[in-house]
Amino acid sequence: MAKNPFMHYVSDFEKEAEDFLRKYECADAIDTPRPIPIRDIATRLMSLDIVDTEYLSFDGSVQGAIAFTRGIIDVYDWSTEQNIGYEVSHPTIFVDADIFNLGRANNTLAHECFHWWRHRNYFNFKRTHENGAEFAFRCNNRISQFGSLLGGEWSNEDKMEWQAKTIAPKILMPRNAFRSKVDATYRQLMDGNKSISKRVVTSTVLDIVSGFFEVSKQSAAIRMLELGYPEAEEFCGTESTNNRRTQTANRAGSTAKYHLRPITPVQAFELYFTNDLLKAALDTGAFHFVEGYFVFNDDKYLHMNASGKRVLTPYAKEHLPECALDFSVRLVSDSLMHSQTSIMYRSDSIFKEESSFEANTQNTELFNKAKDFEKKLQRSQAKAVTPATWMKQRMEEENWYEYTFEERTKLDKMHYSRVQGGTHKFTMRPLVAMGVGLSLDLNEMEEVLKLGGMAFQDGDREQEAYKYLFTAFYGKGIDECNDFLEEVNVPTLGTQQRK
Repeated sequence: MAKNPFMHYVSDFEKEAEDFLRKYECADAIDTPRPIPIRDIATRLMSLDIVDTEYLSFDGSVQGAIAFTRGIIDVYDWSTEQNIGYEVSHPTIFVDADIFNLGRANNTLAHECFHWWRHRNYFNFKRTHENGAEFAFRCNNRISQFGSLLGGEWSNEDKMEWQAKTIAPKILMPRNAFRSKVDATYRQLMDGNKSISKRVVTSTVLDIVSGFFEVSKQSAAIRMLELGYPEAEEFCGTESTNNRRTQTANRAGSTAKYHLRPITPVQAFELYFTNDLLKAALDTGAFHFVEGYFVFNDDKYLHMNASGKRVLTPYAKEHLPECALDFSVRLVSDSLMHSQTSIMYRSDSIFKEESSFEANTQNTELFNKAKDFEKKLQRSQAKAVTPATWMKQRMEEENWYEYTFEERTKLDKMHYSRVQGGTHKFTMRPLVAMGVGLSLDLNEMEEVLKLGGMAFQDGDREQEAYKYLFTAFYGKGIDECNDFLEEVNVPTLGTQQRK
């Protein structure tokens, strides 16, 4: 795997903050005290959208997030008490809706703006060169100087999060300008009264300075301490002001366009193997897996793009609840999650996310629609009396030759000869390989097996994985199907040695 060339290393955090200000039209603020217009920087100079109406976690562990490209990011819906998908069509900063203190909000904005400035190319490279699906960075407010919460090892994502967390206050309170304002405020409060000590007026100084720079009092105190004002140390602890809502009743529901989450084929297969409702829905053959969703097989929702790849229609993208099965997430206790998951989508609680499939109204309606589809699309039995003659007929229709057969099925020449003979009694696995090569749908594959006196057996993980291919991997090539089978520890298809 190629090393990511866009990992940005920082040795001087103060200089980094000043470079940011120079980049985004605030060079004068390095030495001249003034509030940093961080929201304007985000929207006008970085062209980022800002969403501050969504809750990013159920426990307050995520204060901010940034979506570098379009996609669907997890948010927490208090009306349903579950994580749901929020569609992002443009690079977007998320500020947790539980943050209503201006200083905390500005710090979160500065944090995410720094990610955009220095780290977006890292994730673009990761997504395109490492087969990663990450398009967003969820920023955990509990990362510490010790790195990851468990293990003590720093990942690149840990380092980037620490950079942003440390540099954001320095952007909002540039060292020279901040010192100037603090010193001037001390002089103003102590002018003419030599009996007053700095310690006595420090709380007032913090009130004035934090209000001036539009930061939290705690953040201003920490900044004063690191710049040589020891009197501020006692104010560096937990915020005394209320920065988060505590009443669940006051938390609004999500404004997400829909509650659908994309899912990977492997995640869906594990549910398929254990969830009777999902299995029954997919076994109808009415759904095809496209762009992370199981979508009803209809021209209204699916079409072929210029590259010959099956994709969602524009209508489907705007009406996913109408055509796609709804997968949700539930929180499951797991104290070991931190050593096993990426920072991209982790929560610093003792919970992990687990995909689920429920019998909600949407899924029930689509299931009933799929059953009707199954009845209407039941193909009449082929005139051929054996699986071999059925396959031979279809291969002739597709203009297959020996080399085509070998390439599309990964089976050897002997299997091709047996198909041509028409009488060979094939076992299930080579028939499935041929079915994948011919892009058969589930109904057709089950018809072929029936001709040979076979059927996919419920509860047999290997056979259910093969059956799953004709839904989740419909139209995909043999290599992609075999990659999936390897991932779920099921024997691959074909007789040729995999490279």
